[in-house]
Amino acid sequence: MAHVPWNAKFEDVLRQGLTGLGKDKAPAADVPMEAYGLDSMALIGIVGALESAFRVSLAGQVVIPVHTLTAGQLWGILSAALQPAWGESRPSAAGRRTRDLGPWAVA
Repeated sequence: MAHVPWNAKFEDVLRQGLTGLGKDKAPAADVPMEAYGLDSMALIGIVGALESAFRVSLAGQVVIPVHTLTAGQLWGILSAALQPAWGESRPSAAGRRTRDLGPWAVA
């Protein structure tokens, strides 16, 4: 199997939503998913499943037309949503909440 830039959970969600994707075939990162059966209704299902599986909100993030959207682009959108926003608190190694201050701030 060819190397893909995403993890198995992402691929599992794609497999469930892309009816034209074979069991033993991974979607190519740069091929429009329309080739695997993606339409607007399937995209809604995939986005909902990704939000549930990864516990993120993708509302307003998928702005690429459904007929040109690739798995690589969708993985990029999901990856960006998984990154904490600057200034958002996050758990530190010690379990306390800290803030991302940005690259120019000295903590």
